[in-house]
Amino acid sequence: MPAQLTVETAHRIMQRHAHWSGTPCIRRAAALRYLVALGRYVLDSRRCRVRVQFARSGVAAEYQCTREIAETFAARMRTHPDSTVVIDDRVHPDLPPLPCARLWLP
Repeated sequence: MPAQLTVETAHRIMQRHAHWSGTPCIRRAAALRYLVALGRYVLDSRRCRVRVQFARSGVAAEYQCTREIAETFAARMRTHPDSTVVIDDRVHPDLPPLPCARLWLP
């Protein structure tokens, strides 16, 4: 990470990592925090993080979607006693979208 992060450098880092789907990148995370702090990047307040965990298999996943879709998804997942769904505001732009989100429109 550059010692003195500038807006230009932060934007360049974000562009280079725009389609990154590997492990979380500390350079991109720092650039995002910097741009958000300066008001140069605005996170979508309509979106939320959805964490789904299946107790029996131990499989867990995190997605992002609108609060409306998240609430509908969580309500339907409550019929599966093996699953736990948590909705919060800790959304990050790198989170993948909830698969087939349109299915969960009320």
